[in-house]
Amino acid sequence: MGFADPVNYTVVTIDGDYAMLRNESDPDAPLAQVAIARLPEGITDGSRVQRIMLDYTLL
Repeated sequence: MGFADPVNYTVVTIDGDYAMLRNESDPDAPLAQVAIARLPEGITDGSRVQRIMLDYTLL
């Protein structure tokens, strides 16, 4: 899988300025920590987002 391939994540938790994301295609992988500023407005715990390169969109 390349850098430009889409990857879907579920927001596990939001803590301050960061969100912890679970990779839906590899649930056993470590959670990804992403700055809230990189994520679309309106995300909450349980939201699903898709990353293409470094751009996140709400699913």
